Amino acid sequence: MFTCKKCKEPFYVQTGELKGHTLRVYCQCMKGHKGKRDISRYQADSMAHEVFKGIFTCIECGSTMTLMNTDVGKHKAEYIFVCPIHGPQKREIPSFYHSSVAGLQGSMNCSKSILDSMSCPRCGGVFTASEISEKKGILEVKSRCSNGHKEMRFIPKIADESVLKTVIKRLIHCDECGLPCQVLETQPKGNKAQIEISCPAHGKTKKELPAEYAWMIESIVEAMSEGSIVRSMLNCRDCGESLSIKSAELDKMKYKLKCSCMNGHSIELSQPADLDEEAIDAIVGGVLKCNDCNLVTDIGETKVSGNDVELKLVCPVHGELKKSVSMGIYKHIEERNKHIDRMSSAEESLTCEKCKSPMTIRDTKVRDNTISLKMECRNGHGAERHLPVGANEPVIERFYRQLYECHKCHNPLTLSFIEDKGDKSEASLSCNNHGESKVEIPTAHAAIARDAYLSTMTMSDLEKLLETRLQTERAAEYQIDPDADVQEMLDIVNDIIEQQSVRFVGEKSGTKNGEESWYYGKARAGTEYIVIGSVSKDNLTMRISVASDDENKMNMLLSEMRDNLREVLLKLQAKTDDLAPKKIECAQCGAALPKRALPGETVICDHCGTPLHWG
Repeated sequence: MFTCKKCKEPFYVQTGELKGHTLRVYCQCMKGHKGKRDISRYQADSMAHEVFKGIFTCIECGSTMTLMNTDVGKHKAEYIFVCPIHGPQKREIPSFYHSSVAGLQGSMNCSKSILDSMSCPRCGGVFTASEISEKKGILEVKSRCSNGHKEMRFIPKIADESVLKTVIKRLIHCDECGLPCQVLETQPKGNKAQIEISCPAHGKTKKELPAEYAWMIESIVEAMSEGSIVRSMLNCRDCGESLSIKSAELDKMKYKLKCSCMNGHSIELSQPADLDEEAIDAIVGGVLKCNDCNLVTDIGETKVSGNDVELKLVCPVHGELKKSVSMGIYKHIEERNKHIDRMSSAEESLTCEKCKSPMTIRDTKVRDNTISLKMECRNGHGAERHLPVGANEPVIERFYRQLYECHKCHNPLTLSFIEDKGDKSEASLSCNNHGESKVEIPTAHAAIARDAYLSTMTMSDLEKLLETRLQTERAAEYQIDPDADVQEMLDIVNDIIEQQSVRFVGEKSGTKNGEESWYYGKARAGTEYIVIGSVSKDNLTMRISVASDDENKMNMLLSEMRDNLREVLLKLQAKTDDLAPKKIECAQCGAALPKRALPGETVICDHCGTPLHWG
């Protein structure tokens, strides 16, 4: 019944009248075709909601309109509806059916239509509000998108407060670019209020709104952090990619930020020098972002030049780049640098840009303070990756894990030894199919490269080593009380083992020695160690066993751990609260060391720099 016969589009009721026992409704579809429908009173009474629900729809755009005014007379009811796009519209129906329209009002989602109308119909961009004025209970919003398209929007004052606040919030966005702006001043002028805002890209401008809504501006400003403004600012207006800050200069209490995106679009922005922590975090993130991709760079070198600092940054993919920042920004970078997560960028850079498969290291070159890694993926695509010598250890270790896969057959490589050669070291690797190969690494990375190899080991690898190369084994064993907790005893054993430069690999349950924790260590000279800590409830024993290919060094390592375990057990017997193993300390300054060097190796005390050699 309510379908246009010409175009098959829905018909929407515009007006209605009673003619005897018949309800006549005048309809129109959104293509402009008009028609009328006659319905018996009996039928109309039973389906009034269905008949009159179209009265809330604007036939120009299909928006759900807000019912603003109602005038119910003896014979007819007149309504004023407000379309957010086309403004106020009149409708009238017989008074008898007013209750149906009133009942429909609560189920109409007018708020969604208002919010949807704040997008440009031509380009899809979000509208900003240039000016808001009031006329007969309707807020007339002069709107503009960042592409220059202008429209008028109509918002009834009776709309939901959250909707009104969302619309008014568009006042504090720049008309030119759509960026959120800083509100400098709100000044009442009679029944209007004038606000002065400052765009980071286009400077100051003034806008007006009804004075009764000025409080909303203050509320919005309080809820809107400087950080959110800066984060929005650091998105390219042309392509949507995030912006990298190429330089940050202090100019008359403002930071001038020269920015560009990975697609080559450039823009100059400004921000006040007095920013909150969230905004500073965003600026630091923009400075440390690569100009050619979205990866986080690492700081290679810094050079102070007057009140500015020149940064030499290293992108994992694109290598070295230079940026200049003011001394104030550099201090913030210095404070935050060690807390910045670079692991996700490292992970992303270790996949091939062409096919997204993992990449392995073929060769390395050490140039000044940067190491260049020649890499290749499993599909043969080659590329270079870059790493500053002073990068965070977890990031360096993650890169070197890619060293232990043969780039020809993609089988695991065995680390034979790492030989120190002055400022550089040489890692000797072995492939079962392709023999020996050597890779040059900075001496500062030797221990980390070794640790990266340890992280590749699995329980099956250790079991195979015990069967083949590490058949010499020694153990220290002590009795435990029948009521001792197995997990508590195993934790004590693990604490003692973890003081040595070995890495936890896995656990075993239900063995002849009870619950076991397996550890693996490898000296740079090539000596290997497997350390197993175990506790058995059945045998009432706790045990540390060591297997190695060097019996003398194995005995030294076991002796150290055995003495430590004995001291802890004596504390346990004396029921003292402190059950921690004896701390490993620097012989020069007494500072605690996180790990003890393996027999025959040297560690450097982080506190005083003294080399500490064992054995």
